[in-house]
Amino acid sequence: MPRGDQLTAADYRSLGDFRYQIRRFLHFSEEAAKAEGLEPQQHQMLLAIRALDEPGGPTVGSLAEHLIIRHHSAVGLIDRLVERGLVERVRGQEDRRQVRVRLTSEGEGKLRRLSTIHREELRSSGRMLVETLGGLLST
Repeated sequence: MPRGDQLTAADYRSLGDFRYQIRRFLHFSEEAAKAEGLEPQQHQMLLAIRALDEPGGPTVGSLAEHLIIRHHSAVGLIDRLVERGLVERVRGQEDRRQVRVRLTSEGEGKLRRLSTIHREELRSSGRMLVETLGGLLST
């Protein structure tokens, strides 16, 4: 991109293409979650629990921060996942006041299936996302 405020038609095209590729992947992800019987936010929470990989499971606070949502929103999301048997709350080992969240075996299975198809999607169409980003970074 040219220095300063000057943007070319190619810059706008690259930015638009990049946003399109992101939205395309997010749409795929939302539909995949729904096909597994999950809301997209529930899938994101399952993935965050697994990705954070904290000893004993992540805290509600760290999950809220990771998902960029308010603490009470994370609590509500976790409540719904607990009701479905996909996650469980456990008291912290060192601080019994602390609540940690872990995937159940059913939650692990759903997340594994979703993660497998997401990886396959990225392997097939992720190249375009990388190429578009590369074009943006090189100008």
